[in-house]
Amino acid sequence: MKSSPHFAIITKKQLVTIMSILLTSACIICISLISTLPEKTLDILLPTLATVVIFFLFSMILKWRTRSNLTGELGFLYIAIVVAYTILPAFTFLTVDLNLAPGWEKLGRLAPSSSKLGIHLWRHALFMFGVATGYLLVRGRRTSGPISIEDRDGKSGLTIVFTCGVIAFCILAITLLSAPVSTYYENYARFDHLSWFYLRFVYICLVLKAGGYFILITFLFRDYKKYKFLIIIITPTICLYEMIYSFGSRIEAFTILIGVVCLYHFLVKPITLKKGLISFIAIAMLFSAVELFRASGFSLTAAQNTVSERGAMPASELGAVYFTGFHLYEERAQRSLPPREWPMFFDDFLPLIPFIDHTRWNPQYWYARNYFPGAVVPPETLGPIADSAIWGGEIDLLARSLINGAFFAYLVRWFLRRKDKWWGMVIYAYCYATCILTLKYSVLYLLTPLLKILLPTLLVVELARRFIPLRRQSKLTNPS
Repeated sequence: MKSSPHFAIITKKQLVTIMSILLTSACIICISLISTLPEKTLDILLPTLATVVIFFLFSMILKWRTRSNLTGELGFLYIAIVVAYTILPAFTFLTVDLNLAPGWEKLGRLAPSSSKLGIHLWRHALFMFGVATGYLLVRGRRTSGPISIEDRDGKSGLTIVFTCGVIAFCILAITLLSAPVSTYYENYARFDHLSWFYLRFVYICLVLKAGGYFILITFLFRDYKKYKFLIIIITPTICLYEMIYSFGSRIEAFTILIGVVCLYHFLVKPITLKKGLISFIAIAMLFSAVELFRASGFSLTAAQNTVSERGAMPASELGAVYFTGFHLYEERAQRSLPPREWPMFFDDFLPLIPFIDHTRWNPQYWYARNYFPGAVVPPETLGPIADSAIWGGEIDLLARSLINGAFFAYLVRWFLRRKDKWWGMVIYAYCYATCILTLKYSVLYLLTPLLKILLPTLLVVELARRFIPLRRQSKLTNPS
């Protein structure tokens, strides 16, 4: 990794001054809005403004404490994602009719008032505040500094070949064992016809493929100058394959692209906030384009007609977290939440226990059983905000958000102690790329893919590396 550029060091006094100016400006803007805009608009704008203020305050404090580029900070990326999942729904509420906006019809059918929409935006702001607080309390001041995971042992080349071979074998096996699929939702049931043995085999292949992607791109970035053109070929190939294979599911491609940004930032050249913002906006635009194309039946003509008739809209996926949270809080307010079993509260840990039914106490399946009983697979995501509506309300939400922020800060501290290990870089890049899943599933959701997907794949690759001989000239150096 090239040396980081010099950052302007902000003193504590300067930080307090900047924060005071920001808060004063926010108060002036609020007063101006209250005196000029109608109440329905204020219901949406005020919590949106609060979200923006929290984001900037968090960013400034984190920048002051770490004195480093924030692009590679897990907490910074996650907070930015929360902002997107808050501001873009607010933008939609202000500009379109929910009953006419593609993907927003379910929220429109609830006929929400602007005040209720605004109250739930305040819950998003509360969640964001808790995550930021928990992260800052645990994060500490340690910075990444230069990261060096060069190929000192001469095993990278054969490791890349082995990982590519494993991924290719897994893709072939998955393709051969899959049932015919023609729609997006059928993709999630493509292996339901298999016997127990073949289902377990497919599961192992899916694990090795998903974990292998991150190990592969990490080793490619480990020697960026040598494998630069290979990265340019492999990255879009993986993303394109995953979107075609899944009939438009974007999460695999999204996480790969975010992982690439993370690895480039740490192993090649630090990405400035401006360039990082441009990268993430580009990925989000691709995200929206794929959703539009999928919703149009993969017809380019139909997609163009939709844009010409309704204009370009943010992906309705960005309202998925809002919708279920809003719905369940409304059900909670009316005391009409369906019965729930107490083990569902511990869903973060239940997937780690083998030989039990992982759908019975899964909140998403509970939601689907009660509100979408005819669905083949759960059609909606929940996440910490919706989970809090099921249990303890806003106090529960604050507690979950604090735990969320503290957990992510701990992951960063763990990484900084192991940043020069190839497997440490793989784990951090994976957490960085998949942190969005925490917002969509649960506070400690990452424990499941870390222990059930990434760890087994790391062990397989490390075992294979044990059989790769050291380069003769590397015997006098310590292998990384």
